[in-house]
Amino acid sequence: MRDFALLLGFIALLLPVFRYPHVGALVWCWTALIVPNNFVYGFMSDVPLNKITALLTLFAWAMSRQSRSLPRSSTLLLLGLFGLLGTVSSFTGIANSDVSQNEWEKFAKILVFTFVIAGLINSKERINALLVAIFLSLGFHGVWEGAKFVATAGGYHIWGPAGSILGDNNHFALGMVAFLPIVLYLYKQSQSKWVKLVYIGSSLLVLAAIMGTYSRGGLIGIAAVGLYAMFSIRSKFVYVGLAAPLVLGASYFAPDRWSDRMDTIASANQLDSFMGRIIAWKQSTLIALDHPFFGGGFHAVQNFEVWTYYARWFDRLSFIPTSMPNPLAPHAAHSIYFQVLGDLGFLGLLLYIAILVSSWRSASAVVKAARDSPQWRWAGDLASSLKYSLVAYVVSGAALSMAYFDFMYMLFAMLVVLRHLVVKPVKTVSWADKNLAR
Repeated sequence: MRDFALLLGFIALLLPVFRYPHVGALVWCWTALIVPNNFVYGFMSDVPLNKITALLTLFAWAMSRQSRSLPRSSTLLLLGLFGLLGTVSSFTGIANSDVSQNEWEKFAKILVFTFVIAGLINSKERINALLVAIFLSLGFHGVWEGAKFVATAGGYHIWGPAGSILGDNNHFALGMVAFLPIVLYLYKQSQSKWVKLVYIGSSLLVLAAIMGTYSRGGLIGIAAVGLYAMFSIRSKFVYVGLAAPLVLGASYFAPDRWSDRMDTIASANQLDSFMGRIIAWKQSTLIALDHPFFGGGFHAVQNFEVWTYYARWFDRLSFIPTSMPNPLAPHAAHSIYFQVLGDLGFLGLLLYIAILVSSWRSASAVVKAARDSPQWRWAGDLASSLKYSLVAYVVSGAALSMAYFDFMYMLFAMLVVLRHLVVKPVKTVSWADKNLAR
């Protein structure tokens, strides 16, 4: 029954795409983040809904009269170069396997979707619609899992949706921390008190879900966002007065198992899991030293042959004290930065950091341009919210393999569109006003 319901619902969602291609981008986002196949167990469980949506959206856009031009943006240029480098690396890298090729396909699809958002989601209404699609997908997971954690009084250990990048509990925690600012933006934009209550309730359950992952990275991400908020807002005393009771309340009601887990942050350098991360970082660095321009290919450090080979040369980085790697137990990179370094080399890491910096600069430019413009205040609020998401990502991502997290690439694209919409028009108006005043 579920399978037929999903099939009919999916067809209904796709029918408008042929006339309105941007609707396809919304469905593309929803299917990518919610992973609807996980909720059925029959013939629909193996249907590639996201791939079908992607192909139909691209076809509908190509056949439509809508403009296919993209905003002029340094971020899009960097993303294009990043995609080109990833493609070359996938064919020249030493990690030549089906896993590596599958990861390249996912990477390519994410980048294509990034450009689709930049081309189709080009107005306030469409941007807000995309944010609602994100809320109905990531938000569903956060609310559902958070409700389970609360209902079991902290006894339920949360993992993310299977078959997605969020399947790991630490990945899920980071995804939820980066998602929370979106919920708060939607709350601020809503005019209905009932919808506002939905967003507030959802944000509280998402916070519970983050706690239920028992992820130290999630706690570090929340702390980083909190510190950034304290230094970036003007009313610091009001912020402390509001934040302190929430922190104290969460600490008081948190289960002992959660508190014990968080206490281990102080002794991270003595934990096997943390030392295993450093070993993986060293292995990724060794791969990049041998392949500085194109890296070892996707999932290089997790490739058994590659891991075993570089375990023999581990002494080249002996000035960083760690134990020797187990040659029979490859590890994930456990860092967005070292993941890109091992996969795409030093050139790839440089491009990746440039994309993050360019996105941050776009957000800052939009916030500044919209500050004195009531027309664009919504855009300034959104750009400000996305900066919090970026803070969570660059901090918590330092210990997680989430360099190709599709949600973040959606945010990169949204910042490109926001800058295109806001910065140039505001500058043009300001220039015209000055000349009229003369």
